[in-house]
Amino acid sequence: MTTLGERVKTERRAKGWSQAELARRVTKAGYSITQGGIAQIERRGDTEPKSIVQLAQALGLSVNWLQSIRGDKTAGVSADDDQLSMIPSGGRRGRGAAASSPPSGPRQPLQVFASAQGGSEGAMILSNEPVSWLPRDPRLEGVADAYGCFVSGDSMEPAYEKGNILLVNPTARPEPGDDVVLMREDKDGQRYVLIKRLVKINQQSWTVKQYNPAKTFTLPRKEWSKAHLVIGKYNRAS
Repeated sequence: MTTLGERVKTERRAKGWSQAELARRVTKAGYSITQGGIAQIERRGDTEPKSIVQLAQALGLSVNWLQSIRGDKTAGVSADDDQLSMIPSGGRRGRGAAASSPPSGPRQPLQVFASAQGGSEGAMILSNEPVSWLPRDPRLEGVADAYGCFVSGDSMEPAYEKGNILLVNPTARPEPGDDVVLMREDKDGQRYVLIKRLVKINQQSWTVKQYNPAKTFTLPRKEWSKAHLVIGKYNRAS
């Protein structure tokens, strides 16, 4: 099972479902899709669909495993041993199946958003609601809007690989040399993000670079209005 499409097909067949049945279940989870859409996902290899969160929920898998074959395969993953804690969805909320509420505990947990490839310049689509919660890194204590997000692309490999979870401080001011999550929000509420190394800042643009393939380019701040500081990552072992 070397591609995401093959993993979807294998898990679907293991459950004895047709493509139409999986489409029905993904639609019920909150993303409208047809049998033809499932067939396209199964054919197109590593290209990750916009319905990645709902696919994982329908198949009873963790988003992390479905994206990268890393971590626990099942949706109910324990937070022990730095594993992802997935909370069952409470229903349809926004564009993705969201974790219903953060787990209780002495330290406020960190919300984690799912991502899927789906935009220009290798942009990822970011879920509008958290799909899981993790123990909060001490460096993010007191940062109310801090978040984590899955990496689904390979443009920043080897620094950040598919299945990694970025730790993000959206309130800190990034400087040249920092890694950032650049965000674009469309009128319909869809959020797109890019993970890049910040090279230069001016009032009109961000100059950024990536590693795979290596290139430096400029993005307009009018379009990519936010740059959130990446302070670290969680690796996910195979």
